[in-house]
Amino acid sequence: MTEAGHTHGDHSQWAETSHCRVAAVRHFGAFAVLELIAPRVARRAAPGQFVMVTVPGGGSFLRRPISLFAAHADRISLLVEARGGGTERLTRLDVGDAVEVAGPLGSAFPTEDVSNALLVGGGIGCAPLQYLADELSAAGAHVTACFGFRDFRSARAAGAFTIDRLWVATEDGSVGRAGTVLHLLAALDVSPGTTVYACGPTPMVAAVQRWTFAEGLHGYVSLEAHMACGTGSCHGCVVDTARGKLRVCAEGPVFRLDEVTP
Repeated sequence: MTEAGHTHGDHSQWAETSHCRVAAVRHFGAFAVLELIAPRVARRAAPGQFVMVTVPGGGSFLRRPISLFAAHADRISLLVEARGGGTERLTRLDVGDAVEVAGPLGSAFPTEDVSNALLVGGGIGCAPLQYLADELSAAGAHVTACFGFRDFRSARAAGAFTIDRLWVATEDGSVGRAGTVLHLLAALDVSPGTTVYACGPTPMVAAVQRWTFAEGLHGYVSLEAHMACGTGSCHGCVVDTARGKLRVCAEGPVFRLDEVTP
């Protein structure tokens, strides 16, 4: 695979497709963790980046943007939620099946000089935070994670994560604390200088942004957006930021919390 890069002075990305084999599959209700043999992707990957995945079997014109859930040695993992026909087919993949993946694409979470990290996720937006937790922990950072889900069905995704200090809330109270992820944050004793990393639905991001600023902290956010190309060519995922209108797939998906207006 050719490394994702920039062309003609803009920030459009390009990446050749890798043909990968499924090495392992783990199911968590409507969610599946696909472990793929993808050495070209794995060696270039960083937490926060994503790949564009071709839905096997035909009938789906557009690739699906999926965050990197983990990367190690020659393998990457993807956490996929069966939301529609295409993603449901991806969750049905079995060991030995082939799948086409383009990437890694997008910006990554900064991880240097972080001693305390707070990871805040909502729903399937939690997906890139496992990879981030792995990298931060390996560098010696103290990592705490707070995940919010709507109900028991969506909270099944939490079973895919292996983060030592992981707190879960559900709006219906079926798993963990009753309430939203903001209720978890309110109960935390956060150290000064903690770096906040967030990813999830826009209302959650806005609430976490307000909380972060009120606590005098700084951080980063991975924005969710509908993506057609994943490379910046179609300009279909433009958002307003302090730096002007930027594309989530090309200049993002990771931005500083203080430059986005969710």
